[in-house]
Amino acid sequence: MREPDRRSVELNELGWWSKWAKLRWRDDGYVLYSDKFREPFFNRGGSLTCRAAAPAAAWVERALSQRKMTPTFLAFEDCRAAEKLTASSYVREDTMAVLSSRGPVGGVAGAQAVSPSASSDEWASAYLRSFYGDEALVGPVASIVSSLFHSRGVTLLESRARGEVAGVLAIFRTRGVAGVYCVGTVPEHRRRGVASGLLTRAKKLADAEGRSLVLQTLESDGALGLYLARGFGVMYTKAVLQKRLK
Repeated sequence: MREPDRRSVELNELGWWSKWAKLRWRDDGYVLYSDKFREPFFNRGGSLTCRAAAPAAAWVERALSQRKMTPTFLAFEDCRAAEKLTASSYVREDTMAVLSSRGPVGGVAGAQAVSPSASSDEWASAYLRSFYGDEALVGPVASIVSSLFHSRGVTLLESRARGEVAGVLAIFRTRGVAGVYCVGTVPEHRRRGVASGLLTRAKKLADAEGRSLVLQTLESDGALGLYLARGFGVMYTKAVLQKRLK
């Protein structure tokens, strides 16, 4: 299957996170921001093209500074924008790798789709325990999950063990693309093939629909090796840049 172009993959990602945070556009530049989730991942900007990177970065900086957030900008590594921004008071905080599935995942499809009648609290709780280590935000996350059950193009998967949700994964579809998000395993269920089972199910769904399966991962999450071992390959990378505070 032919890999999708970069713009299609970026629009898929932004379409997904616009369900969690507010998304604003200026030409090919964008900014995401959230009052519920204050970390930089939900308060960041970028551009879809190299040409738009410089004006987008200036706009994003103003928009996030007004919200008293540290300006965070994701720049394609093959653009000179990352280089220019690091020369003008930005520092690299992380790297985001964007990957596509290029072969069998190699796991056992032990996940199931979650129906709208299921408890959004359970999925939200597993997500939060996987990524945050606590359930402090279960209220707002459960509200988002409840809306996702009825959102076009979205499928929520879960893997259960010993009567509880052991891992979660979300699929968001746009033309030709099935984006994978929120791949998480609850700490006490790790190293038991939960993530591999979720990815295997997602791959089967994407293949059946004729879509390319793509995902993003931050270098700091330490999951890149898992995805490479499960048949994914890097399409491109983005520098995660933050304004150096004075």
